[in-house]
Amino acid sequence: MRVRAENTSGIYITKKKSFSHQNTPSELNTPGSRIRAARNEANLSIREIAALSGLTPEAISMMENGVHPPSLKSLRKISNCLNQPIYYLGCFEALPELTLGDRLKKARLFYGLTKEEAAQKLGVDAKSVMNWEANKVNPSKNHLSDIGHFVRIIEILNL
Repeated sequence: MRVRAENTSGIYITKKKSFSHQNTPSELNTPGSRIRAARNEANLSIREIAALSGLTPEAISMMENGVHPPSLKSLRKISNCLNQPIYYLGCFEALPELTLGDRLKKARLFYGLTKEEAAQKLGVDAKSVMNWEANKVNPSKNHLSDIGHFVRIIEILNL
């Protein structure tokens, strides 16, 4: 069963209701292994997923074999084709949450956004997002509320 929920940023997140990173088999601990498993579950060949995603079969193969990690752009395309959450395929649930910067980066990747796209959603420049994620600068009080809404995705998905 899939649940579709809109967050305060206006981005729709689709998730499998039964998904939990605690019950993900340990052999599915890399983006490549998860992409391969999702592709096989969808009964698609590498050539078919490549055609659907606009990527080359060689690129898909290199991702699945861990030779070249998928870019965020590639993960977005594959996620859409396989109807799997980008955070799952990217193994983003394993990212740390020790600081506000960690939580911001994790949430950004859960949404499948670049720093520039996240900055646009938050109404700031990309350099601010980069500095916040690197814990170089703390956001102003004016931005904390927006960031709080943005990172809430982690709590919504119970990861």
